[in-house]
Amino acid sequence: MRSWHRFITPILGYFRLRRGNEIRRLFPDLHAYRVLDLGGSVHFWHESGLVDHIKSVDIYNVSNSEIRTTHAISEKFRVHIYDGQRLPEPDQSYDFVISNSVLEHIPPPERAQVARVLPFIHWLPRSLGRWCVRLSPWALLSSHPAAVQDAYWAEVQLLSRSQLAALFPGDNVSSERFLALPKAWIVSW
Repeated sequence: MRSWHRFITPILGYFRLRRGNEIRRLFPDLHAYRVLDLGGSVHFWHESGLVDHIKSVDIYNVSNSEIRTTHAISEKFRVHIYDGQRLPEPDQSYDFVISNSVLEHIPPPERAQVARVLPFIHWLPRSLGRWCVRLSPWALLSSHPAAVQDAYWAEVQLLSRSQLAALFPGDNVSSERFLALPKAWIVSW
């Protein structure tokens, strides 16, 4: 296992469990829902502690590598590769839809369409952050070449609270915090 994964996996696990607990608190009947995970993975459901609280989940992702998992894929999960644009399911087919850490990977002009259906580094101005990413723990511990680091920085563009609220007008936008700073924005309706 690379040094980066030894460092970051426990931190991500903590936040996934915390997020899973919040989902269970807000949706105590989750086991009775038909669930859609847009851009998700099987490991999220295991690592969030939610795997025992669901009946079934349809996972749609654009990348097979993002779906892969060390966890056994049980009959609870139906995994689909799709184009990221057109979900091949009729509207109103699901009771619960989750899209965890996906919007920041979608080019800004395409985010509104999707909305219809390294900690801290992304808060820097884009021109400064691109250079700082090469000095981040991720870059130093993962041994990725500079081209991979630049591609990661170019792809990920976090949304501000107001940008997310504009994509989901009238819905509740709350924050998940770490060290009193917003780590993630959560939309619920």
